[in-house]
Amino acid sequence: MIKLYIAAKLENHEQHNWVRDRLAPFATLTYDWTTHGSVKGTSPARIGEVADREMNGVERADAVIVLLPGGRGTHAELGMALAFGKPLGIYSPNPRHFEVGPDTCAFYWPDGVYRTGSLEDLIAWVVRGGRERQAIDREPSA
Repeated sequence: MIKLYIAAKLENHEQHNWVRDRLAPFATLTYDWTTHGSVKGTSPARIGEVADREMNGVERADAVIVLLPGGRGTHAELGMALAFGKPLGIYSPNPRHFEVGPDTCAFYWPDGVYRTGSLEDLIAWVVRGGRERQAIDREPSA
């Protein structure tokens, strides 16, 4: 069974839980932040505790999936996944996120990141082991 971390902004908790539930037979979460929701209004100690748990969750995961659109925390988790060398699958319902232009992010584009506009494709990627990588056709630099 694959160990998985799902990064999404707080407002996407229902989508996070839908994906989590669909993947339950194939994956276990390293940390499920939806069990407590936002901790911004609690205390510095609690915020730090949750940050540590989220970072450890990303580090312990066999693969990380990101559900866009994402906020600051989602993109921090995306960056950690890349820094830890984790297989990374990114879902966005907005095709402009995966096109060159103002709506994309450079960190959606490293070689090997799996990008899709279909939750079913993202789930299938995890079921296949979360290791499938996409190559980027790059133009030669001048």
